[in-house]
Amino acid sequence: MSRTDRALALNIGVVVAAVVAAAALIWVTGNLVFLIVILAVAGSATWNIVRIFRRPDEASDVDRLNSMKYLDERDRSLALQAFGIVGIVALVLTVVTVLVTLFTDALGAEYIALVQFVVLFGSWAAANSYVTRKQ
Repeated sequence: MSRTDRALALNIGVVVAAVVAAAALIWVTGNLVFLIVILAVAGSATWNIVRIFRRPDEASDVDRLNSMKYLDERDRSLALQAFGIVGIVALVLTVVTVLVTLFTDALGAEYIALVQFVVLFGSWAAANSYVTRKQ
């Protein structure tokens, strides 16, 4: 098995393990909307990972960053910049989450987790697009 095949198998294995763990946890809690969102995002991520790993030269910069298939130092530098942006978003989101939960009791933990997941996932995709456009 080549190095690329091992990396592909590892990435798909991580996505599948995360989906199975999340699905089991969500199934136990009974929140089917969250389960559907997680499965849709994971399916899309798995398809993108397979597509990029099979033909990395045909992929755009954004596609390579989104699938974490870095070909050279430029891709790694762009990924670091994008993760820096996501880190800032995560800090701001955490402060907002703490303030909202301190001042209101209306939100449940599962909805807070869903919003954080969606915002961070979306900010990661937007940050990848931003840093590649900026270059």
